[in-house]
Amino acid sequence: MKRLCWIIIGLCISLVCYGQRAIEDVLLEIERNNPELKAAAVALEQERLDNRSEALLENPEVEFNYLWGNAGVGNRHDVRISQAFDLATLSGMKADKAASLDELSALKYEAQRLELRQEARRVCIDLIYYQALLEELESHLSHSSSLVHSYERRMEAGGATILDLNKAKLHLASVEGQVNRAENERQALLGRLRALNGGKDPDTEISGYEGVEALPADFETWFAEASEKSPVLGYIRKEVVLGQQQLAIDRMVRMPEVTVGYMSEINTAEQFRGVTLGLNIPLWSGVNKVKRARAGVAAAESRQNAAEQEFYLQLKDLYRQAVATKENAEMMRASLADTDYRDFLLSALTKGEISMIDYLVENDLYYEVLEQALAAERDYRYALAALRVF
Repeated sequence: MKRLCWIIIGLCISLVCYGQRAIEDVLLEIERNNPELKAAAVALEQERLDNRSEALLENPEVEFNYLWGNAGVGNRHDVRISQAFDLATLSGMKADKAASLDELSALKYEAQRLELRQEARRVCIDLIYYQALLEELESHLSHSSSLVHSYERRMEAGGATILDLNKAKLHLASVEGQVNRAENERQALLGRLRALNGGKDPDTEISGYEGVEALPADFETWFAEASEKSPVLGYIRKEVVLGQQQLAIDRMVRMPEVTVGYMSEINTAEQFRGVTLGLNIPLWSGVNKVKRARAGVAAAESRQNAAEQEFYLQLKDLYRQAVATKENAEMMRASLADTDYRDFLLSALTKGEISMIDYLVENDLYYEVLEQALAAERDYRYALAALRVF
């Protein structure tokens, strides 16, 4: 009973300091090795380069003309170099927009990184659950195997019947099936962890849950902090800022664009060189751009309001689930620690105080409750992991 108490308590607090860091160390290793996240990092850098190109001036224009004249007049050649300047670029508005686009790209990458960590953390939680379950099932298997051997000897001595022996063998087969299923699940989880880690096993072995993290005492205060850290909400809020910046740029489009240049005109008799100035008057190209930008801002603000409301309700439900699963896990641990009577059952069976059926039913009931206790702890860790994403 004391051993079982320590096992169950160990699911709530880590067994050693090594175990406390195990999951986090695995997550950091997966971040470094995950191929999809590496590809996302490359795409992030590409998007940043694309964003910066939007803040640059238009390319300068170079023009060369060679003209043949009539006899006696001679030939003529012209050279023109010009550069257009728009107010949106000169005022830094396009640079501000490029910076906002960089932030959008970074927030998208951060959301993908957190999603990867969430999946990997759930795999680690499942792995710990099945490892703990296997440890108990191995003990169950050992007891069931010993029971079969005991009844084989008793039947040879005439103290048991073939029916009792068959019941013990069927029970052993059932427990072996449970062990095989749990081991298959564990191997599948190890395979998934290997895939997330770029095809190789993590260097750190996961031996237990991390230390218990207390739930926030006040949901509203915690929500205010979580909403500021959420990359999803940050992305939507930045879309509003980006829409406002685009609106300011589109308003500038209605202003004339200035072109400054140098021109040289040379023929056999004369040479002309000088500065050129030009205006590009947007009579038609800017039509409806401002209206479209205003509509974009309004749509972004609507998306922000809807996302913030959905985020609040989602986190409130996750918080409620975490509280409920925590209470259930604590109740199951306390109940299990007080009802470990496996040794008593075996002693009563040996003395003939209970039948084989009673022993098997009571023993299986205990392990069923044990599995529920492990599952309750796993559900609580699921809820904590979901809250930790934000």
